[in-house]
Amino acid sequence: MKVGVPRALLYHRYGQFWEQYLTGLGAEVVVSRRTDKVLLQTGLGYVSSEVCLPIKIMAGHIEELAGQVDALFLPRLLWLEDKLYACPKMIGIVDIARMMLGDRVRIVAPKIQGSLWLPHFGAGMDLCHDPVRVVRALARAGKVLPVHNQVPDFPAGEKRVALIGHFYNLGDDFISRPMIDTFTSHGYRICTKDELPEMVLRSRQGFARSIRWVYERELYNAFRFLVDKVGGVCMIVSMGCGPDSLVAEFMREEAQQRDIPFLQLVIDEHTGTAGIVTRIEAFLELAERRRSRPKAA
Repeated sequence: MKVGVPRALLYHRYGQFWEQYLTGLGAEVVVSRRTDKVLLQTGLGYVSSEVCLPIKIMAGHIEELAGQVDALFLPRLLWLEDKLYACPKMIGIVDIARMMLGDRVRIVAPKIQGSLWLPHFGAGMDLCHDPVRVVRALARAGKVLPVHNQVPDFPAGEKRVALIGHFYNLGDDFISRPMIDTFTSHGYRICTKDELPEMVLRSRQGFARSIRWVYERELYNAFRFLVDKVGGVCMIVSMGCGPDSLVAEFMREEAQQRDIPFLQLVIDEHTGTAGIVTRIEAFLELAERRRSRPKAA
């Protein structure tokens, strides 16, 4: 059986796990190609203009796979630990896929509520009907789940910037490449939340306790951890994302109180590379001026 996995949203965190798992079940895994303008344009034809860019991209990936596979593997993540929910649009992507595909492709959509394992076991039984094989596939795939326990080093004198954004934005080269290339070409090391240990990202200290969206809590905790270790903070927000825009305002206020340069880049399908590069270069000029200021006695 050919099983398709869209290279978007949760793929950028669980993609390797899913590929190992489905291969272990005996499926031929087909991952959609990397995002490009054509694929985005396809997605725009299936969803409302008001949804965020990652959902539009996801729609393009789903349609890309429609004619190539027997089933689409599309887990629905409702909440993880501490009952922190994913955003409503991410939860609803399975329903969008069903509306797009109708009867053209079977959709396998395990519902994740707290634990990855039981929903994936159920989906595996649905695909291969062999409990031993499913358990073995899950055990093998679990070894490739990303685990970060170590705090990264922050050498003195190094030029660093925090790039605060969701893994599905930073992991998609179509979205993040112009930003990453601009920072690195100016000699900056980019620090992201995905290199930070779980104990930092899952913290419930302070305002983080009030954030009920799982990935926005990660963003805020990463910001709080990195803000005093970098020369500036760049936050990537998808146009139309309510949770991101709210949390970003708290970050901006805290950065201003600490006199840390803060740049918020709002992205959608109309965002041009030239505009991004210009804004980042202006932001880095501010960071350099701050860096060259004499230290207060």
